[in-house]
Amino acid sequence: MTVEELRGHIAGKKIKNMILDTDTYNEVDDQFALAYAMLSPESVRLLSVNAAPFLNNRSSSPEDGMEKSYAEILKIMKLVSPSADIPVYRGSKFFMTSKAIPVESEACDNIVNTVMNSDEPVFIVAIGAITNVASAIVKCPEITKRAAVVWLGGNAIHAPHTREFNMYQDVFASQIVLDSGIPLVQIPCEGVCTEFATTVPELEYYLRGKNSLCDYLVDIVSEYSSESFAWSKIIWDVTAVGTLTVPGAFSFTAIPTPILTREGLYAFDSARHPYVYVRKLFRDPLFADLFKKLSSL
Repeated sequence: MTVEELRGHIAGKKIKNMILDTDTYNEVDDQFALAYAMLSPESVRLLSVNAAPFLNNRSSSPEDGMEKSYAEILKIMKLVSPSADIPVYRGSKFFMTSKAIPVESEACDNIVNTVMNSDEPVFIVAIGAITNVASAIVKCPEITKRAAVVWLGGNAIHAPHTREFNMYQDVFASQIVLDSGIPLVQIPCEGVCTEFATTVPELEYYLRGKNSLCDYLVDIVSEYSSESFAWSKIIWDVTAVGTLTVPGAFSFTAIPTPILTREGLYAFDSARHPYVYVRKLFRDPLFADLFKKLSSL
């Protein structure tokens, strides 16, 4: 799939087959993204969900982060639809330590099996550390010809560094994905996705009291920070799903894929294969679609 074909698929009306790869317990935004994907059947067909590893103050290890994310995925799914029949897979227990050796997991095998058995392109929407996806590429390079990746990771190319959480805790995996040639859409965090912020009063107005899912989402955002006055929260990961549901809310451009250094910096070579880079997003149409779908459940 060329860059032009990838942009055409994204802009087209055809429903996209999708695997969501998510570190759901890491923050409060993955929960919105998972629910949004489930509530957007006119745009995406959610084939399965993978739990991704993470390590911060909400986990004791990458494996613990993955297990907590697995449990949170099941919780959100029940809130969206108690009868939901979407497979959920445990992901990597640790980050990649070599670009030559995949981290074996249910999630890695799910990506390989789903992509290789599909007659249509599969969009792997990754909203966490990207070890599951990179491991699948190393294990079965053929998937780079049959799938595309939408990844929220790294910072904008004009930022002073790209030591962003998803990318920098998983540098080997990030390098694999960037170097692999798989059709790729990157949504940078600092400098682009930072525009996608909301506030507790806005969430209270549009979501509070609409249903159990909405109340849960408002609660976890309200409890996320001790700040209360003039505080806003970026709902980062919704944007990755949003590229497939409201593509008009994004400004896409094709540029050479950057080279990621071990120090968390970008290097550039104009001869590198191109990818789709999101240079700007428009928050209002995406939040409008998100709030309407969440509140109408």
